[in-house]
Amino acid sequence: LCCGTGTVAIAFAARGWRVYGVDGSAAMLAEARRKATEMGFPVEFSQQDMRQFALPMPVDLVTCFYDSVNYLLTGDDLLRCFQRVAAALVPGGWFIFDMNTPAAFATNWNNTTFVIDQADFSIIMRNTYDAQTSLAKCVVTMFQRQGELYARSVEEHVERAYATAKVADTLAQAGLELTAQYKCFTLEEPTEEARRIMYVARKRQASPYGRRT
Repeated sequence: LCCGTGTVAIAFAARGWRVYGVDGSAAMLAEARRKATEMGFPVEFSQQDMRQFALPMPVDLVTCFYDSVNYLLTGDDLLRCFQRVAAALVPGGWFIFDMNTPAAFATNWNNTTFVIDQADFSIIMRNTYDAQTSLAKCVVTMFQRQGELYARSVEEHVERAYATAKVADTLAQAGLELTAQYKCFTLEEPTEEARRIMYVARKRQASPYGRRT
């Protein structure tokens, strides 16, 4: 989910898994298809909204990486996405995703500027964060060398901070149970200062007695 240019999807396909890649960007999906074809790994890509997506068949695992879930700016959108994830999973299936934390936005995104300056391009990222609305904005200005001139382009990214309690509650409303959380890129329990958390959730299994387990 939110597969972008397909790097993770292709890595899963390389392990022999059947993989579906879903993203909202036609341009990123075009690059993902090119990479998958060039590397010889079959991945079924489709352009869909993460709040409305559907897969051809239920799957054992859904992943959503690189703070893509933070792009859901309302609690209703978060719930709609999690409900679609639950619908895409087999009973007992897993959902693994990462999110930027409120601590990350309060530090890394709070009136900060980052610059990447290379021979053929430069990138300037200006960040702001409003703790009252929990909304963060990153304005990315890019300069790409084209002969003796530079082409300028601008992107604006808006993300929302969600507390873990809100994430867990929304998962539960969607029929998913938060089973574990980790400080990203480690197996350590996250602290309040953690900048990114990897969440592991599971779809409830049907009970032979008619109740969910």
